[in-house]
Amino acid sequence: MYRTGPLLVAIGTLLALASCGSGGSSTAAGTTTVKAEESKPVATKPPGDGKQDPCQARLGNFLDRMNDLRQSLLAGLSYDEYVVRVRAVRDAYEAVPVDKLGAACVTGPAAAAEDAFNQYLRAANAWGECAATAGCAASEVEGKLQRRWKIASKHLDAAERTQG
Repeated sequence: MYRTGPLLVAIGTLLALASCGSGGSSTAAGTTTVKAEESKPVATKPPGDGKQDPCQARLGNFLDRMNDLRQSLLAGLSYDEYVVRVRAVRDAYEAVPVDKLGAACVTGPAAAAEDAFNQYLRAANAWGECAATAGCAASEVEGKLQRRWKIASKHLDAAERTQG
């Protein structure tokens, strides 16, 4: 995995925005939840003979946390809940044993998984910017969030499909 500087900046921004305000757009009932549009069912384990390749095994918790986030989005999450789940994904990302990933894993499934994570971070940043702006309703950024989540889902599917 690349572990680039921009990713650290995005994580820092996410954490800074998470500490700002109440974390969501206010409504009469509390914080607004944004629900991802439904697509196809999510398979958490790749099909096959039950044996998991070493790359998938090393990425397992990272992929599982993103699948948890993807499933939670279908039910609808508040900004605060989203941040908590993205932090869990970040923790799993940081725990991936990069030095034990082969080149095919790094350029295949790991790269696709990292691309998915980056999309979830970009969505968090867009939502956080809105949450930190007086008068911004979650509905104003919902389209952008939906696009980011859809791209993330495609990258996550690719990471789970690709053998490295």
